[in-house]
Amino acid sequence: MPVWHPYFGDSHMKMNAKSVVAAVLFASAGFIAQGASAATATFDADGFADFHSDAFAAGTTTFHQTVTFTGLAAGQYNIEASISGTRLFFSPNNATGGVWLDGHSFVLSEGTQTGKLKSGNLVYTGGAPLTMDVWGKIDGSYKQAYFNGSVSVTAVPEPETYGMLLGGLALMGVVARRKAKKSA
Repeated sequence: MPVWHPYFGDSHMKMNAKSVVAAVLFASAGFIAQGASAATATFDADGFADFHSDAFAAGTTTFHQTVTFTGLAAGQYNIEASISGTRLFFSPNNATGGVWLDGHSFVLSEGTQTGKLKSGNLVYTGGAPLTMDVWGKIDGSYKQAYFNGSVSVTAVPEPETYGMLLGGLALMGVVARRKAKKSA
């Protein structure tokens, strides 16, 4: 006779078996989808963020990872990013590899084995989190591959800023001229 349990009722064994099967399937899904993963990075007060990928294991021929950056306030920024990979192939002009920062493609430098990128600029309005998508191929002769990089942001001055700068410079000129007249 089954024992009644307040949570499981009288079908304790059935529920446990279903839970175990569901847990095994859920855990194995992580091993199957090994080529795609996500990471997060947060900008510090100086507008700088480091990021790195998971280690991509041997046997995975391609990879895709999305890095989501947080910590930016709404506004316009110049964004410069660089990324380098080890044992990865980034192809600048085909669908098997590349880097996109918030939907804008980066220009890859020559020498796709190292995966070095040239830095670029991008204006970001701050409406949604900044994302970087990285795709590529893994060199099959190694057991692991990975990438890392950094992103830095600087605020874009608004036109009013330049107007105030010129106005302040004009005031300094007036003060210097008055001082010169008084001393003469």
